[in-house]
Amino acid sequence: MGGWVRYLVEWGCGATLSHEDPALAARRAVMDATSRVCHLNFEALGGVDMERDLLIEVVVGVPYPERVRAEDIEDLIPYNCGKRVRVVKGGLVGKGVYSGGRFVEVVIAVSFITIYVRAKR
Repeated sequence: MGGWVRYLVEWGCGATLSHEDPALAARRAVMDATSRVCHLNFEALGGVDMERDLLIEVVVGVPYPERVRAEDIEDLIPYNCGKRVRVVKGGLVGKGVYSGGRFVEVVIAVSFITIYVRAKR
């Protein structure tokens, strides 16, 4: 990515044990990753304007990606900055509890977040 440098990467994992909901698992994976990211002072990087100089890219791997809206994931990013979200096929599905004559699917999603800062400000 010309003009941008990677500042931080983080990953997260989320699951739904009984809801069989890939969107919920995806949201949990992103919230897991963002809960471990603490930015104390972007200004220490040399006058970062959040809207102009910060870009956050999120990739979520989840079973049934067609059931996950990228806009819902984007809303979880707590900064007013550039945002790019891709939802791709990934994650895992496993047998959960036995209920109603069948095994409920456990849906597991993973997320990878990269924060970029504009190189020349």
